[in-house]
Amino acid sequence: MVLDKIENAPLYYGLGDRFRRALEWMAHVDHNSLTPSQRVDIDGDNIYATLFTVDTLPAHEAKLETHRQYADIQYVLEGGEKVGYMLEGGEVRQLSEYEPDIQFFTGDWDTLTVRAGMFYIVWPQDYHAPRLACGSVAPTKRLVVKVKL
Repeated sequence: MVLDKIENAPLYYGLGDRFRRALEWMAHVDHNSLTPSQRVDIDGDNIYATLFTVDTLPAHEAKLETHRQYADIQYVLEGGEKVGYMLEGGEVRQLSEYEPDIQFFTGDWDTLTVRAGMFYIVWPQDYHAPRLACGSVAPTKRLVVKVKL
């Protein structure tokens, strides 16, 4: 898992061309021109994004998730949230089957606070529970960019 500020995005261009393109797009897109929940193709199925304007969740309503085909880059634009995380090998209980590129789990996770202007990258081995409330439930706006591995 990577957690950083968007102004430091160039530090991660070395992860590969798809990550460079995704991070450059995230840093320069006018997010006010995007329609919430609508997929935006950056490079077809290789890189695409979705804008979410949602409320955060109390921890008891959240689930850990993993992906196999894509890395997530989640960028908080407004508000803030916590993200639950656990590295592969932690004790989890499967809640769903894997489809199409997501599977849900429950387990004991640690949390990190993600404020507006920060992004994080999660890999297939990173169990993560996005959009956790920082105290009380509140609105948050974030971009989720999927980068095919």
